[in-house]
Amino acid sequence: MTMLDEDVSSFLNVGEAAAYVGVSAASLRKWSNQGFVPVYRTPGGQRRFVPGDLDEFMRGMRQGANVNGNGHDRVVRA
Repeated sequence: MTMLDEDVSSFLNVGEAAAYVGVSAASLRKWSNQGFVPVYRTPGGQRRFVPGDLDEFMRGMRQGANVNGNGHDRVVRA
């Protein structure tokens, strides 16, 4: 999906997205790098997040999704 598929005004930058879910920008960057949070990139390489994707990610966190990413059963709950 490209940014053209979404209304550009609905995108959040990494700081706005981190505040939206109540975590640090560094955590959100790490999770997006690991593929846990969908992220879009601007032509300049900056991350952009869709609030609905963040909501879905947080619902998964509350349900006990494995965010460790290395196959271990460590569960992180929000």
